Amino acid sequence: MRRRRLMKRGATLIAGLACLWLQCACSALRTANQANAMLANAPLPGATSGYPAPVGQRFRDFADGPELVVIPAGSFTMGASELETTREGRRADTAAFERPQHVVSLARPLAVARLLVTRREYRAFVAATQRAAPPGCNVLDGKWQYETQRSYTDPGFSQTDLHPALCVGVADAEAYAAWLSAQTGHRYRLLHEAEWEYAARAGTSGARWWADDRSGLCQHANGADLSYDRAHPGDEKVNKSCDDGFAHSNPGDAFAPNAFGLHDMLGNAWEWTADCFVPSYAGAPANASDEITTGDCTRRVIRGASWHNYPDALRSAARFWLPPDMRSSSLGFRVAREPQPSD
Repeated sequence: MRRRRLMKRGATLIAGLACLWLQCACSALRTANQANAMLANAPLPGATSGYPAPVGQRFRDFADGPELVVIPAGSFTMGASELETTREGRRADTAAFERPQHVVSLARPLAVARLLVTRREYRAFVAATQRAAPPGCNVLDGKWQYETQRSYTDPGFSQTDLHPALCVGVADAEAYAAWLSAQTGHRYRLLHEAEWEYAARAGTSGARWWADDRSGLCQHANGADLSYDRAHPGDEKVNKSCDDGFAHSNPGDAFAPNAFGLHDMLGNAWEWTADCFVPSYAGAPANASDEITTGDCTRRVIRGASWHNYPDALRSAARFWLPPDMRSSSLGFRVAREPQPSD
């Protein structure tokens, strides 16, 4: 009997120890799982945006270069619905350029110039490289016409150093970007069209980054309005509902930036992009940074509209094209800087 009682007690003790061990093991497992979850959600040691500034912050690689803003990676729906283009009065042929809508992703943060390249910044490039200004520019003087005496130094109206450099073609813009690359050791370039629209929308899905309708147009963008009408009377399509205060181009900081901190993504001056023109988005890449070279490269995509455009063009999805050698007093450019692992 005594031996049986001892065996029973031993079995109870072993069972108790086993339960205690299981409780400890389960507790340890829960703790390990919690720790692993925390590690999985924590940023990697030393992880950065790929630039010398975090996402949302500004930096400049050198004194004469443009100030850049690091915009975040993300996804968006590129293009416009038929409802939007119809409501805005877009012509059927140009409305088709904006469809079909499709989802595009920017895989990594991207540093984008806060302003269109300014006269001061472009002049520094011209002085350093002794680049001759191409003769002539298309200007609005009663009608659009080519004037041989015009250039970025004199686009036909008064500007300051903070105004955008106008009357530059694609070759000029790409030469400027190559000069920045040589000065800094980092790759500068024009934005791809999808990168541009992602930057212009800044996380929004409406027609404009501040509103889906035309409300607040003159408070946020420089287009053809009452100021334009006074300088260029007789245009029946001008937006006469408001006045943005500028008949022609504006200094880069005249209007508030979008949520990414970028100024004049709509209005002021059209912007050259890096891509050849395709008339629709059928088969368009899902990666915003993929280069479009399969289209008509005698036509280069331009974005953003300008001081002489009507409200239907002042939209995030609106797109058009021009020959790459076109120089116009309504046409400028903006650059991006690619990240490097060492940043």
